[in-house]
Amino acid sequence: MGKILVIGSANVDLIGVGNQKLIPHDSNIGRIDLMVGGVGKNIAENLKLLQSDVGFLTFLGNDAFAKIVTDHLDRLGLDYGRSLWLDRPSGKYLAIHEPNGSLDSAVNDTALMDEIPLSEMEQRADYIAEFDTLVLDTNLPVSLLDWLFYRFSDKQIVVDGVCRAKVLRILPHLGNISLLKVNRQELEALLGKPVDDIILSVRDLVAKGMKQIIVTNGTEPITYNIDRRIYQTAIFEAKIVRSSVGCGDAFLAATVYGLSRGFNMHESVNLGKKAAALTMEVYTPVNPAIQTELIHE
Repeated sequence: MGKILVIGSANVDLIGVGNQKLIPHDSNIGRIDLMVGGVGKNIAENLKLLQSDVGFLTFLGNDAFAKIVTDHLDRLGLDYGRSLWLDRPSGKYLAIHEPNGSLDSAVNDTALMDEIPLSEMEQRADYIAEFDTLVLDTNLPVSLLDWLFYRFSDKQIVVDGVCRAKVLRILPHLGNISLLKVNRQELEALLGKPVDDIILSVRDLVAKGMKQIIVTNGTEPITYNIDRRIYQTAIFEAKIVRSSVGCGDAFLAATVYGLSRGFNMHESVNLGKKAAALTMEVYTPVNPAIQTELIHE
């Protein structure tokens, strides 16, 4: 996969974790952390920690939250120099988790990205063209996704589905995606119906021209294809579970890392599973201790 450019969201996350099982419609005692997240940022940060040749193109707001984001990116040494600064409030993510790390509910405010000027992106086309692989998250608006798929159809394009509502933005482009990572709910949204059998659903998408798809399903097995063959593999359990924030992003990043280094799909998914388990062990959306030696163990 060579040089990798992640194009997607970077925002401030406000994450609450209850000390005990959450009581609906009540004030629950727990811990609240403010941290830098965003699907695109999490993927790019993990790739950086795994020593990949990665750049990051994101969209920054006009408030103090943007400074929190850029300070974090600067500390990482992650190249985000061609990102866009927009005259709008920064993106924000608010989530509540059970004590075992499972997500109870969340609100994703990425209105910052709703109307990205394509003229500004066109000015960055030569820069984007320098990369072999584009990793996109579906927080990007439809107009920008359409432009990227049309303008860079010669690239390998990897997509993270993000959520049920936003994954629908890629429906016209399924045949042009090199690798798509979704969860069960996002798969149901793409198919427009409940999924009773993930294997059969993946087989249907592959038959319709989908090149490579990976479906995560919480603690249930991960499903993926190699050509027309469908496989399932059990997740790796974390030594201690603190939060599920960013686990899917870590999984995709390490899978892309593996493929970029010439590992086959089975091996790359295994690396993704290890990165996801390591991310479960911290409250932050990226485990700063992730490194190539750890996921190759």
